[in-house]
Amino acid sequence: MTIVGIILVVIGISALTGISLFNFIFAIILIAIGIRLITGRSWHDSWHWHHHGNTIESGDDLIDEVAVFSPLNKAYATEHFKRGKIVMVFSGAEIDLTQARTDATEIDFEVSSVFSSVEITVPKEWKVKSATNAFAGNVDIHQAQGGDGPVTLTLRGDAVFGQIEIRK
Repeated sequence: MTIVGIILVVIGISALTGISLFNFIFAIILIAIGIRLITGRSWHDSWHWHHHGNTIESGDDLIDEVAVFSPLNKAYATEHFKRGKIVMVFSGAEIDLTQARTDATEIDFEVSSVFSSVEITVPKEWKVKSATNAFAGNVDIHQAQGGDGPVTLTLRGDAVFGQIEIRK
């Protein structure tokens, strides 16, 4: 049903804008290829086109996820978490890091949210800093302020017509 919905949206936007359907689909294909080239991901291994449900990833020291038109719900349980990168386009993500541990004192987490919502839950003892930009979007780290541990997670990235929220 998702594919049918996407097709109907494409046809509707094409009719509203007066752009021919061929030109509109060609533009979407070029945008998808551009996103793939920017993120450096392969089509087969990286793009999540259907729902994966809640999964627990253990042993993943690095998070590197891309989702287009698809939800992403994962919990990470690792002993040596180093950094994360999430790119969401017309999607939603819930990332749970409460079981993640690290030896590092500084962790960079990069999030790009385009017409998407990203919710990241971090351990209570982590400190959180934000170095993000929002264009017609929102970045909220207020619920994650504080923390008395040695670990500081620095959130970097952009929210374009989207939302990024960090909580404990």
